[in-house]
Parts: sequence; C-alpha cells; structure tokens
Amino acid sequence: MKKNMKQLIVLMLVAILTAQCNISESPKSTATQPPNIILIVTDDQGYADLSAYEHVSAHCKTPHMDRIAKNGVLFDNCYVSGPVCSPSRAAIYTGKYQERWDHNMSWAPGLPVNVPTIAEILNKNGYVTGKVGKSDFGKNYHNPEARDFPNNHGYDSFIGFSAHAHDFWLLDEDIEKATPDPYGESASLGRIFRNKVKVGFKDTYSTNLYTDEALMFIESNKDKPFFLDLSYNAVHELIHQVPEEYRKKWDAPKIPNYDPSMGTYNDYYYKYTKVGDITDEGKRKLYLANLNCLDDNIGRLLNVLEKLEILDNTMILLISDNGGEPLTGANNLPLTGSKYTMHEGGIRVPFIISWPEGLPKNKLYQHRVSAMDIMPTCLEAAGVNMHGDYEFDGCSLIEPIAINMPSDKAKDPLCFQFGKQWAIIDDGWKLVYAEDYKPHWRPITSQIRLGVNSGQVGLYNLNTDIEEQNNLIDLLPRKGEELQMKFDMWLNDMKQDHKNYQFKQVEKMDLKGHKN
Repeated sequence: MKKNMKQLIVLMLVAILTAQCNISESPKSTATQPPNIILIVTDDQGYADLSAYEHVSAHCKTPHMDRIAKNGVLFDNCYVSGPVCSPSRAAIYTGKYQERWDHNMSWAPGLPVNVPTIAEILNKNGYVTGKVGKSDFGKNYHNPEARDFPNNHGYDSFIGFSAHAHDFWLLDEDIEKATPDPYGESASLGRIFRNKVKVGFKDTYSTNLYTDEALMFIESNKDKPFFLDLSYNAVHELIHQVPEEYRKKWDAPKIPNYDPSMGTYNDYYYKYTKVGDITDEGKRKLYLANLNCLDDNIGRLLNVLEKLEILDNTMILLISDNGGEPLTGANNLPLTGSKYTMHEGGIRVPFIISWPEGLPKNKLYQHRVSAMDIMPTCLEAAGVNMHGDYEFDGCSLIEPIAINMPSDKAKDPLCFQFGKQWAIIDDGWKLVYAEDYKPHWRPITSQIRLGVNSGQVGLYNLNTDIEEQNNLIDLLPRKGEELQMKFDMWLNDMKQDHKNYQFKQVEKMDLKGHKN
C-alpha cells in the first residue's frame, strides 16, 4: 500500500512538472532564432503628429505607423535625453546619458571609443547589422575614419550621410561640384556614403531611396537575425522638399529646388527654414505632405516583412529623435515648447514598440520611459546578457510592459542638461529651466505653444499639468529645493564621469572628404 502510494505521488509530481514546463513555454522560446530588430528613427516628428494617439493634431494621419502601434505597444510618456538630434541619438545608441562624456553638455557629444553601441553588441552576438540614412553625433561630419562613422561602431553596411541634415533631392556629384558650399553641417547636399565611399544618385528622393535600401538589406538577410537602423531625415528641414504627388495631395505651396545660380546652399537653406517666404499655413501643409510620404514608406517596409513572413519575430521600434521642430509646421500639442527647448515639447516624443512573438498587441503603456531604454530592451529580446560589466542608464522594458508596471529606472529621477537649459523629472514632478526657441530673425510657426514661464525656473506637476502652465515654485518651495538637490547630485555625477571616456583622434577632412 505504501509502495503504491509513493508511486502515485511520484507520478503526480512528474505530471505537475510537465504541465508547468508546457505552461511556461512561450512563443519567444520556440522561435527558431532571436528576433530581427528594426529601429526606425524619425527626425523632428511632433508629439501630436502620430494618429495612433488620442491627442493627435488636426488633419494628421499616419496609418502605417499606427499599424505598428496596433501590433504592439504605444508610449505617450517617453523622453529623449536632449532637445536636439546629436545628443539624443548618442543616448539612443548607447543606453547612457551622453552628459557622462560631453563636457559642454550641449550640441555635439560625439561617440567615445570605450562606449559600445547597440550595433556593436548585436554584431558581436551573431546579428548582421546595417544602417540606412542619417548618422549624427555632432562631430567629425563627413569623415569615414572617425569613430562616429557607422562602419566604425558596429555596422556591417551603411548607406546615408554623416551630417546634421541633407538635401532630399540633390544627391549627385554634378550638383556637389557646382555648389560653392556643399559640405556644410546643417545644410549639405550631393553624394552620400555607401560604406566609406561616396556615391551619387540622380532623379531620386532620399526617403524613398532609404526605404529601397532597407528593403534590400532585409531581403538579403531574411534567413538570419539582423539589426536594421533606419534613420530617416524626414520630417526634418528642408520640409518643402516633397514628391509632387504629395505636395498636390495636400495643396501645399511649390518651392523651387536649389540651383547654384541662387548663390550658396547655406543661404538657400536658411531662407526656407522659417516662416516668411513660406506662409504659416503652407509650412503645415508641407509638413503633413512630408509626413505622409514618410508614413507610406514605413508601410512599404511592413508589407515586405509580412510578405517574407518574418513580421511576427521582428521587433520594430519607432521613435522621434526630439520634439517637433518649431520652423517646419510640426505640432507638439498639448505640450508646450519644441525642439531646442527643455519644455515638454522638446524632450517628450512619439515612441512605439512591436514584437508579436514577445510583446502584447494594441497596448497603451503610460508609465515613464526613456530613449535610453531602447538598447537594453533590444539586448534582452536578442538574448544578450552583458553580465553586469556594463551599466546602462536605461533598462529593458519587456517585463514592465508585460506586467504594466513602471520600470526600475522609471522610479529614479530622469535628468537633462542642454547648454543653459536643464530639467529633472521625478515621480511626476518636473523642475526645469527652459527657454523658448524664438529668435527674431527666424519666425516660428503657429503650431507651437510658447512657454508661460520661459527663462525662469519652473516647478510643475506633470500628472495634472502636462502643458506646464501652472508654475508651483512659489507655492511649494521645499519640493523645488528637494528636486534641485537631486539634480545637482546627478550633474556632479556626470562631471565626475568625464574622465572615464576616451575619444579617437581623427584627422580633419577637407571639403571633398580628403585628409588634410
């Protein structure tokens, strides 16, 4: 009897353990390979310029970006680490505050030699890596020998430009040779790089070209895990450069493309990057036309992933590098401010992640997240463990999304420094010194709400005042002092860390890309 009872207990335990193993088995664990990862970085997209959001701006429709949201997770409380592209991208690709190595804590952090990028780590762990589009860390533009250049920090292949901005249409050698100043930092044109060699294109549009290149990369690597970094320069200036079919669809004004007979490209660039020669209404229409074209190209990408039957095991992340530009017609409402500012409109951005085999679908996640969470999230999805030898300032979002709880990092203060502007966000409270972007020589569009407390320290409860309209600094001075103390501690930590980072010394390049 006792023997039979023991046998019965053993059989029951075996059955229970077998059932537990079957229950715990997930689609992720049965996948034949780690997920493909596609990081889509849009340029200067407004917080309200994504129609998956309830706060979507008037007339804005982004059905293909919305497809990603319906297939995954939409975030409405995501912050980048800086209000302009170079610092924010440095943090996206490293998972760390760029202030740790940027002594100026401003426009041009660069990329240290001893900070691994997401591409480097994934490449070392079996991923084929490719970058398409814009590469911008604020230093060493146009220089293929610099650490900042994509082939030198983890990418097997690269096609695009190494600069702050590039003409959408003028990508050929003839225009490059005919233009007095083709290699400016904020206003460049002519050939782009294929790996470390300049190549020219005629009769093409860069948003379409970058999608074509991305699709070729996907189709060539569909049978192995790949990481594709697709960094469009849409919807950055020059916002008036858009294919004719989209311009007509939105009844937007027609602006001539640059011709060397007009003078320098720099003069042309700044002539049209403000309200004046293009009306306020015209700017908004051109922005929506440009966004429409970008969205359709993202739709092309999704269609190919579906056709190849690899969409379910592909993690797609889409994020804007900073808040909407105040000169293009972008809309950040209900937020105050824009790119260049430490108001919410400069640092709070659209963000989506989809991965059908590993994450929920059609979910809104409202806890605070950071662009520094992107790298650790991708590494966890890929099964890469850094073994504690690398400390991120972000953290993986996979488990927090699954249980709909704040991440561990969301419980800590999130801090920012950009020139004179700074901010700290902690438990829904924000202490900030922000300045509006509104130079007298460069009028901005009416889509942007200016700050009511610009140029002074403000204390806001973002849980009830996302618009930053009610400055509580005089009513709650002790809360302000508490946040100031936390910010000062963070800032001191960043400054103490500066000595731990090294930069590669590179030779300067002349305007034709030759070493001096």
